[in-house]
Amino acid sequence: MDDELRSLTDEVLLKMGRNLLLNQQVEHLLKAILGLARIEGTPADTATRLEARNAALTTTSMGGLQRRFRSELLTAPEEHSQNREPVDPSQPWFSTAFRFDLEPADREALEADLDALTAERNELAHHFLPRWQPGSASSMAEASAHLEQQREKILAMHNRLKSMHASMAETLQMAADFWSSSEGTAAVELVHLQSSRLIELLTEAAASPKRPDGWTDLAYAADIVQRLEPDALAKRKERYGERSLKALALKSGLLEVAEEMLPQGTRTLIRPRAGS
Repeated sequence: MDDELRSLTDEVLLKMGRNLLLNQQVEHLLKAILGLARIEGTPADTATRLEARNAALTTTSMGGLQRRFRSELLTAPEEHSQNREPVDPSQPWFSTAFRFDLEPADREALEADLDALTAERNELAHHFLPRWQPGSASSMAEASAHLEQQREKILAMHNRLKSMHASMAETLQMAADFWSSSEGTAAVELVHLQSSRLIELLTEAAASPKRPDGWTDLAYAADIVQRLEPDALAKRKERYGERSLKALALKSGLLEVAEEMLPQGTRTLIRPRAGS
């Protein structure tokens, strides 16, 4: 074997190894992205669920990874599966899911690139032998050029997936920072209050006012709640941070509150807030 042919042969071997390694990096990025694509569970079992999800991904083939990538991250909103309901509704449950909203043409192009990448990866790992002609300088030069073109495609996909993963990780960090902050705690408390049976019943009573001006006496509405579901009024301070019904109506943001002057004292009035 002359020096030129030996150099070409070594070049092809080096490029084969390089491209295989790059493909493994792409595979690793797909697993990392899919590992973050859905996080759900109760505070007690979220970590276990996430660990199990990532463990399953470690044994998923390249073809399986890209199919899951499509179905979990590239589906249109109407195609996306709904969040699963918790087994025990008494336990706090949360779920986050990522989706990349691409234009149809961009989505089709990305899916085609993933298909091509998987096919070329399989060809490199399992069917490269027909290109391996160490006795022919022209064949080795052709194989080298093919591997160089392949590298450019792999790098383009690697860079795109790396950007996606960085965006997901940044978003999750921002969400974690928010939910652990005082603003996040207040947001959770507000959702808890707005979805409570107490506010639901007060809003229903205020939505059917007896007064022609559209206002409802808060004391009258509270009497209705007491008759229908006295438990809804119990332990208001522990549940919602305020005992006063007026303060809770204001805090909910779903009700307008006003004070009406009476000959002796005042009367608190409520009505549904416009647009709520």
